[in-house]
Amino acid sequence: MMLVPDATNHFTADVAVSVESALKEIGLSMVLANTGEKAAQQDRLLSHAQGLRVRAIILQGAIDTPRLREFVEQHRNLIFVNRRPASGIIAPYVGIDNFQAGFSVGRYFVQRGYANPVAIHAPRHYSGSTARLDGFLAGLGEGVNVRQFECAYTMQAGYDCARSLLANASVKYSIFCANDMIAYGVHRAAIEQSFSIPEDLVIFGFDDNRLNEWLAPWLSTVRVPALDFGPAIAELISSGQTDQPEARNIILPFSLQLRESA
Repeated sequence: MMLVPDATNHFTADVAVSVESALKEIGLSMVLANTGEKAAQQDRLLSHAQGLRVRAIILQGAIDTPRLREFVEQHRNLIFVNRRPASGIIAPYVGIDNFQAGFSVGRYFVQRGYANPVAIHAPRHYSGSTARLDGFLAGLGEGVNVRQFECAYTMQAGYDCARSLLANASVKYSIFCANDMIAYGVHRAAIEQSFSIPEDLVIFGFDDNRLNEWLAPWLSTVRVPALDFGPAIAELISSGQTDQPEARNIILPFSLQLRESA
């Protein structure tokens, strides 16, 4: 069983497709359920999974709750994906090093001489986004003033943040977005206000979902290998490593995909 935070997110969907395909190769089927980034919904689905006696629970975008911690202790068949388990939870993790990815973007901004950096990040209780933000700030270096906006992982949220930021813009901003969906919203707001990219505004995304090839070939972003998640997760399940006392982490590689927007 796989729980995802937002089934409409294209990166999330790509990971789910990868997992389903890899599990099929080892003779397993996958049930997909959407938590909607809601703790109560996640906990309810965990209880349902217990009743189904599933082989493993693949939890993309976990939310730390007492019920989750209890479930991990009782069953030890959870795999955390793309968002590391919270402190004190011992379970396998499959994903990239979000801190290092954010750090790489920060260093790139410094090397390019980008001024007036802005970070549009997801809520702080999402560990993956927080690690990306912390890495980005570290990459920029101490003493750099960074404007920050906290929002959901959606195009509308990115659009709203950019509308606020650019309403009376008198300088060139360099924006690091927590995911590509946010970056799409930022781009639309910029175009509506007659900003040229990257002459008037730098935009950098995160995840490089497959839509970019067709709809946003201009977007510089961090590429996260969505289709590599499935084989890694299937390996953990088939080798019985989900219930080991020492959790195994599989860290996938990331890369900076540099295009027109930065």
